[in-house]
Amino acid sequence: MSIADWFLLLVRWLHLLGAVAWVGGSIFILAVLRPTLQGSSQEAAFSRTTGREFRNLVDVAVSVLLVTGVILSVSRLTSGHATVAYGFVLGLKIILALGMFSHVWFRGRRQTPTVNQESATVGSGPMGNLRGAFTANSLVLALGIIVLLLADLLGVLFENAIGGT
Repeated sequence: MSIADWFLLLVRWLHLLGAVAWVGGSIFILAVLRPTLQGSSQEAAFSRTTGREFRNLVDVAVSVLLVTGVILSVSRLTSGHATVAYGFVLGLKIILALGMFSHVWFRGRRQTPTVNQESATVGSGPMGNLRGAFTANSLVLALGIIVLLLADLLGVLFENAIGGT
C-alpha cells in the first residue's frame, strides 16, 4: 500500500468515527437516556449537562465529517470509477448531511435542546407519542440513519464500477 492509500484509509476511518459518534450517540440519547430520565428528580440538571456535552461531541463530529467527506468525495469522483448513479447517490447523501449540519448549527446556536425540554413539549397519550416520534432530534437521527445507508450504497456502487459489474 502506498502513502496515499494509508492516508485515505485514515480519512475513511475518521469519517466513520464521526458518523458513529453522532448517530450512535443520538440513538443512545433517544432510546436509553430519555426514557431513563423521564420523571426523575434529576432530569432537568442531568439532561442539561448531557445535552451540552453531546453538543460538543456533535460539533467535533460535524467538523470531522465535513473535512473527511470533502477528501473522500474528491478522491472517489476523480478516480475514474464514479458512475452517474454514484454521483446521484453522493449528491443525495450530501444534501441530507448538509440538512443535518444546518439543523444542528442554526437550531443549536439559538438553543441547545435538552432531553428534558424535548420531553416536556411532547405530552402524553397517542398524540404525544406521535409528536415524540417527530422531535427535532428524532428527525436528525432518521436523516443520519439514511445517510449511513447511502454511504453503504456508495461503497457498493463504487466496488461494482471497479469490478466492471
